[in-house]
Amino acid sequence: MKNSLLVIFVLLLAGASVLVHPASPETPSSTGETGSEAPASEIVAYYFHGNLRCATCRKIEAYSDEAITQGFRDELESGQFAWRVVNTDESENKHFVKDFELITKSVVLVEYRDGEVTRFENLKLVWQLVGDKDGFLKYVRAETREFMGKS
Repeated sequence: MKNSLLVIFVLLLAGASVLVHPASPETPSSTGETGSEAPASEIVAYYFHGNLRCATCRKIEAYSDEAITQGFRDELESGQFAWRVVNTDESENKHFVKDFELITKSVVLVEYRDGEVTRFENLKLVWQLVGDKDGFLKYVRAETREFMGKS
């Protein structure tokens, strides 16, 4: 019982620390994982993770990378679309947790206009589809195409 209360207390403290720190205006740059410049592309697909990474989390990242890099080569090469992997446990990236209402490791599509987020979508079904690679790839690609079509 004491261990359970300790775990809950630690989680509450971690959550409170995220809420205390205001969102940073920094957004990832198109050339690196993070930076102070707005992305060169209008739409960015992110995989957000923390320092602790289980096999399932790594699989979600790998499948997302495959879905995006193989499904959107032309868009990535032209700069109208970007793929970023971001560790939200790094201090400069903590703002993403609040910015995109992250609860766990996530794949999020974000549209930027003039350096400001205009909309975003968290692809929540990646956790349910991680056991079905083909379904996962189809889902991420279909959601990304639909998101890009609305911009």
